[in-house]
Formats: sequence, C-alpha cells, structure tokens
Amino acid sequence: MLLNNNKKHSQVRSCIVLLLFLFVLSCGSGKGPNPQPGSGNGKVALFITDNISFYKQVVATITGIRLVNSGTGVVCEVLGKPVTLDISNLTNMAQYVNLAQCPAGKYNRVDIDIRQSVHLMDQLDATSECAFTSFIHESGERRSLACDRDTGICTLSIRGGLRDGSVIVQEDRYNDLGIDFDLKNFTVADFGDPTACSVTMTVLTASAADMNSSGRAHSVTGFISDIDVTAETFVLSAGTTSLAVEYSGINPALQKNIGTLLQKAQADELMVNVLTGNIDLATRSISANRIFVKAAGTVSGVTDQPVWSFVLNYQTVKTIVGSHKPPAVVAGSFLDGAWVNVKFDGYDETTLEFLAASVEVMPVDMVIAD
Repeated sequence: MLLNNNKKHSQVRSCIVLLLFLFVLSCGSGKGPNPQPGSGNGKVALFITDNISFYKQVVATITGIRLVNSGTGVVCEVLGKPVTLDISNLTNMAQYVNLAQCPAGKYNRVDIDIRQSVHLMDQLDATSECAFTSFIHESGERRSLACDRDTGICTLSIRGGLRDGSVIVQEDRYNDLGIDFDLKNFTVADFGDPTACSVTMTVLTASAADMNSSGRAHSVTGFISDIDVTAETFVLSAGTTSLAVEYSGINPALQKNIGTLLQKAQADELMVNVLTGNIDLATRSISANRIFVKAAGTVSGVTDQPVWSFVLNYQTVKTIVGSHKPPAVVAGSFLDGAWVNVKFDGYDETTLEFLAASVEVMPVDMVIAD
C-alpha cells in the first residue's frame, strides 16, 4: 500500500546528479608509444549533487559506474569503490568522488551499480530502512531493478546521451556528462515498514554544463597532511588525488580557530570536507570557502540548552568535547548512546569545545563520505 502525506504515501522532490567532468589529456603525453588517432585517453572526474530534498536523510551507497560501448565491448570504470552519501546534504553542491581515465571514443551506455538498501529520515525525524526496487525507464515505463540477492547490489543501464544516445570522450578537449537520479520523481511505498518499504527512482542523462552554470558549490572530502596554520594551507588526499588547499579566504568570524580544528583533524586522521567555487584538477589546487572536519561515533553527556554540550567517542579510545548550540543542525534523536556523524566547523577557546555545524543520528557504524 502506498503511503499518503500522513505517511501512507511520500515523495522526495530532489534531483541527484552525478556530474562527470571529463578532463582530456594530450595524445602523445606519458610513457610508451604514441597512440593512433582517436585512441588516446581522457580523465573523468566524478561529482555527485542534489537539488532539493524533503527528507532529512537519504543515505545510499553507489558501488560502481561504467561507461560502455556495447558495439566494441570497450568498458571504462569511472567508479570502482563503494561511496556512501547522505544525498540530502548535497543541495546545490557537486561532491567530488573520483578521478578515472577512459579511452577516447563513443560510449552508448552508462551502467550504474547501487546497493539495494537505502536509509530514509523524514521531516519529523522518523526513519525507515527501505529498498530500491524499481526505476522509471527513459521511455516512461516502470521497470524492476536487476538485483543480486547475494551481494545486495542492483544494476541499471541508461543510454549515454539525450541527443544521439552517446557519451563522447574526445582527446585534447574537456568533455562533460551529467547523470541525473531524478528524485523529484522518487516515490516511497510503506515508509516505516522495513520489510516492505520500497523506493522507485528515475535515472537519466543530464547536461553537466547546465549544472555548472547553476551556481553549485564544489565539495571534496579526504584526509589532510602538511598543515601550515601560518600560511593557511594543507594538502588534501581524496582517493588517488592530492590537492593543495589554501583557506585564507575563510572569515574567522564564521569559523572560529579553524587552524586548531584542522590540527585536530590531522593528528586524529579525521576526514575533512572542503567547499569551494571550483576544484582545479589541472593544477590540483583549491581555494576553500568553507571547511568541515568529520567524525563518526557514539555520544555521551548530551546536554541541551543552555549548555549545548556533548562528548563524541570515536576510533575506540578517542573523544571530542563538542557543542551543538544553534545554529548547529541536529537530525534525529540526539541522546546518549546514539551513533552520529558530526561536522565540526570551529573551536571555542573559552569553553574548550569543538563547534558542530551539523549532527546526524544514523544506524550504528554508518559513515557517510559527504
């Protein structure tokens, strides 16, 4: 039975877009013999984004993305490792995920692997474990997802492009591709019943140029090293990509004592999320607009107003004393013993507390990459 607005039926009006910015290398660069014309390689940078969501949490795991030429049999793996994201966090943001190399040429199909299980939280903080079961084909027909019962991974294929059905990776040029998980048509049935809750989604190709021109921020997450609090720089390692980050443009009034926060991240090997207007992959550099340090674990000592404090216990034996004083955004039942993902954006030298920008209560051991 489909849920209505009183939880007999619900829709998420959001639009998840995987932006694949294809940065192409020159034909004769690198080691080895020069390739024949039309057979060189290009770089594919993978981003994920969302327009708007009426759920507080939409946590899904994408396990693989491949460009496919079904005529020649050429397959290019764009994403080969699972990435778990709360896609509702990515409103007007393009999250960098991976950098891959693809042979130049045409690809008529895009294959996407996604874990069948998806975690949802509605605006009333009610949660439900659900399953992707179907999608709306480009023809408008509703089709069942092909899912492996043993692995729990579902695979769907979409055509490469809206015009001639192809994705074209060209040598010596930038090639953009968007993949749109059109969740404005995302439909949930039997929310609240984990044995029956099912999700239908729409997946289409979209214009990456349009997404770039919409003013979306770019975001990248990784681990940091070589921090210099005087020069306000550090190196961010995101997968196989190392990026030089400069953060002098961040207003200290908006992010207090960010150097102390970043030193904590480097010492404890916490993930760091950097927001910017542009990730320059050609120079491997970023000018940061905002920075978050991410940590996941269980909480204790949760105290609301007027104290607004908590202790985050993570990496088995480590702790952070934090503050969730507004405007920190808290999603879920924030109580002692809860498992949370926290984004910190500053440090208070008076209270000796790290300042939380957001706290997301999630299932135990769930860690998100955005």
